[in-house]
Amino acid sequence: MEKPYWQAKIWGILHDPVLKALHTNYGRGGQSFWENLAVMTDWPNVEAGGGTLSKHIWAADYLTAASDRAAIGSLSAFLNYDQNGLVISHLLSGAKQSWKLPNAAHQETMARGEKNRTQVFLEVEAGLFPEFLPQETDPRRVFWWLWRCLPEAVGQRFGDPSLLLMPAETRIPDGSIWSHLSLTAALAGALAGYDLTPAEVQRWPHGEAGLSRPHLVTFSFSPVQELIKASRKMRDFWAGSWLLHYLSARVCWALAWKYGPDTLVYPSLWGQPLIDAWLVQGVGNFPGWIDFAPWVPTPGDRALLTAGFPNVIVMVLPQAKVKAAMQMARQTLLEEWERLGNLAFAAIRAQDERWMPGLAPENDTWNRWLQCQWQTYWAGYPLGDPHQSLRSSDLHKEAESEKDAWTQAQNDVCGLSERRALFLQEEREFLRAAGKLRQQKQGRHPFSANVGSWWSYAFDRLRLNLTAVKNARAWELPTAFGVRSTVSGIGPALHAQRWQKGQVEDLEESIRAQWQRRAGLFDGREMLNATETLKRTLPKILPDLLPASVSLNFTYPDLTAGMAGYLKTHDKEAIAHFRRACQGLLREFPQAEDVLKDMAGKWGIPWADGQSTFQKTHPRLLNVGWLLEDLGDPQRRPQLAAAIARFYP
Repeated sequence: MEKPYWQAKIWGILHDPVLKALHTNYGRGGQSFWENLAVMTDWPNVEAGGGTLSKHIWAADYLTAASDRAAIGSLSAFLNYDQNGLVISHLLSGAKQSWKLPNAAHQETMARGEKNRTQVFLEVEAGLFPEFLPQETDPRRVFWWLWRCLPEAVGQRFGDPSLLLMPAETRIPDGSIWSHLSLTAALAGALAGYDLTPAEVQRWPHGEAGLSRPHLVTFSFSPVQELIKASRKMRDFWAGSWLLHYLSARVCWALAWKYGPDTLVYPSLWGQPLIDAWLVQGVGNFPGWIDFAPWVPTPGDRALLTAGFPNVIVMVLPQAKVKAAMQMARQTLLEEWERLGNLAFAAIRAQDERWMPGLAPENDTWNRWLQCQWQTYWAGYPLGDPHQSLRSSDLHKEAESEKDAWTQAQNDVCGLSERRALFLQEEREFLRAAGKLRQQKQGRHPFSANVGSWWSYAFDRLRLNLTAVKNARAWELPTAFGVRSTVSGIGPALHAQRWQKGQVEDLEESIRAQWQRRAGLFDGREMLNATETLKRTLPKILPDLLPASVSLNFTYPDLTAGMAGYLKTHDKEAIAHFRRACQGLLREFPQAEDVLKDMAGKWGIPWADGQSTFQKTHPRLLNVGWLLEDLGDPQRRPQLAAAIARFYP
């Protein structure tokens, strides 16, 4: 366990009072209660000054502030929480929102003087921690609770989830305090370094040259569109999206467990259903932390089965761990994909032992194809010029002849033209004036500029680097000889035959015959490649991928489910007519009863599935093509079309 690395992150997430937006000047400049945690007993107060390492880690707060907002550290005007609460600005649109505590808490806050208010809020904050946390000796566990559960604990304490909107900066109240604390923790860990030792914390022996620097890193994998669009049924379309979502989530979980959930800038893992489920109920060899349950809402089935994770991940990491983290991401992706393949193959065999009896997992059309599915690539970029210091006060130089080499170096490393460069004449004059005002009013030196101001430009460079890596790739799916997938035309149709010269036609007929065995998953006419077969099998293996407590009684919509929209927007007579149509068709074609047993009341549309009115109906009965497929008798098309036309001409 890399204890100092996690200690730096714990300090980062508790370096500000979590109720900072409610404090006055008497309390907002303090720290939270990290010193009360047993796991932090040997961690120095980096804000008390000290040596090279302490100052370096302390810079995380300033870098985060500059990345979140403009370089306004020298401004001395604050907006206090008052009778009207606070007016919060939206980060992108600038739209204003009035924010207040719930009425009882608001009135109590207003009734106290500025000093008393600070003391009360400090006591409230101290009471947020559960009994086990102060004595917990596992720094990873402590950090995960602070990162995931502390925001929930604040909302529960005041009975208002809007406390997630509390601003981090009282001069420009916009960005959330929780976002600020999370990124500060990530940068503190990156500045401390993953391999920092307790001895180095007490006495740093390496000088400034040995200090860790933060890097932005992005990891991605492909193909994406090809996996999703190779879908004959809506459930295949969903399965492709969900598999991508699941694989990305597993990669994110592995990285978060190793380096911390805060390191993932995109996607944010906070409140993600899969991550929450794994955190409390466990995944792999991790048994879960069930005592986190009071602060981690149990995700619903629909939330867990809704795809949302992207195939691009962005992190903040110590420079020395960039390559190792990217190798871990790739290895996790490939190992989990291999596990999915093994589970899918076993599930089909369990469904029907006689399905393709000569097919083995190591067959080229199964294992070799799955091994060729993914290409991974990554890129990294330093936050700031690695040959320059993190902070500089050069912009406060008065003489025009004194060139600000530090600012120029930061603009150069981000490839900024003179038009886009930071801290040009107007900005420089404003910041100098703010610095002078700070000296006059507070007798304190102006704030230095830091590399956090170039955060968005570093992101741009990172994105361009990843694009360059993608454009240089020479990877493609391997060529398939013989019978191909009837869904996508890509890849060999799964089969157990071995090709011999002069037997092409016999081989094709043999493969078609093998696919006529449905195994409860296939329609007898389609022929799928290994990836498409895995997608089709996903509902069978979901119990192995999700916590045991998750109910898997879910349904898929198909293209006939548009009937739900029609019925919802029309009167009761439309619903009654639809039911009469379904009953009439079932009387005329009783074979459809067997088909309806598995589909009745399972539209895949929440509005319809939740009503008893539709429990013995399904819109597939009104579609000639779908009904023919279900009945398996193409000769009956004229009768089916005529019967449906009697109800819906």
